[in-house]
Parts: sequence; structure tokens; C-alpha cells
Amino acid sequence: MELKDALSQRRSIRKFKETPIPREDIEGIIEAAIKAPSGKNLQPWHFIVISGKKKQELVELITQTAKKLQDKGIPTGSCLNSARAMGECPCLIFIYHTQGSYNKPPKGTDRYLWSVNIQSIGAAIQNMLLEATSRGIGSLWICDVFFADKEITEWLGRKDELVAAVALGYPGEAPGRAPRKNQEKVTEWIGEEEDCCN
Repeated sequence: MELKDALSQRRSIRKFKETPIPREDIEGIIEAAIKAPSGKNLQPWHFIVISGKKKQELVELITQTAKKLQDKGIPTGSCLNSARAMGECPCLIFIYHTQGSYNKPPKGTDRYLWSVNIQSIGAAIQNMLLEATSRGIGSLWICDVFFADKEITEWLGRKDELVAAVALGYPGEAPGRAPRKNQEKVTEWIGEEEDCCN
């Protein structure tokens, strides 16, 4: 699949088939992630692949944590729906920022480096989604894990910072493309056209 096709065909999938994903496809998706651009070449990412009973345990932890927050009157947005999708997919990948820490939030110039690292990890996740699409595998980039980030991190025995999770599986739905703003609404040109364009 050409890049332009992967870009146009990628969708956020929330319903998955039970069909397992071959390990070589998961490895290929992670290999695409680590080829992403990385500020200062720090490669600040760590990937944890979870499946089977362990995945279900973790999904239950997320679900129960979200319900406890709701019982306290704290809104959790689409967290429970994301947890349902996580339970349905055959494979989850959690992405950690190896230089981040909940105990030492970034301050001053450290925040700039933190931002550089997060951007690098975002690029790695985008590579994962495009590679999955090119292999006929559906994906869902999940940030709702933040509602249970400390619980997940403790469960996994990590000490660094959770950034996101990606659910992977063969699509059980074919959603249409979400609307996008056109270029005229999101782009500003400064300078003369002949300075950069023919």
C-alpha cells in the first residue's frame, strides 16, 4: 500500500474481530514506530505488548478505575467505551515515555525537552497506525488511559510516564472518514508565493 492510500484509508476502529494478529505483523508495526523522527535522537519510547488474559485483567482495572471516578462525580468522557474496544481487540500496545516521571514533572527548560520527546512519541504512534493500515489491521489511538494512568503504570511495574495505548485488531466495522477542516481554514501563508512555490 502506498503512503497516500494508508493516509486516506486509516480510521479509528472501535469494533474488532477476535482473529489473532500474527506476531510478525505486530513486530513490523513496532519497527515502523522506531523509525519515526526523534528529537536529539533520544528515542524516548518503550512499547509494551499485551494480549490474552493479561490484557483482560488490565482492561478490567481501567474499567473499575473509571467507574470509581464516575461514582465520585468525576466525568471520564469516552473512557468506558475505549475500555470496551480494548477488551475486544486481540492486542494492546502501551507506549511509555522513558524519560518522563510522575514524581518529577518537567519545569523550566526541562519542559522543552519533555515536549520534544512527546512529539517524537506522537510521530512513532502515527507510524504505527499507518503501518497497521498498510497491513489490513485496524487501530485505535487511545488517550483515555490517562484516567487510570497511575494504576496502569503500577500494574505494569513501570516508573516512567504513560503516553497512550494503541488497540490493534482486524476491523469489525468500516466507519466513514471523520470530517476534516479544509486547508483554507487551517493554513496561513506569509511571504510571497514565488519565495517557496512554483
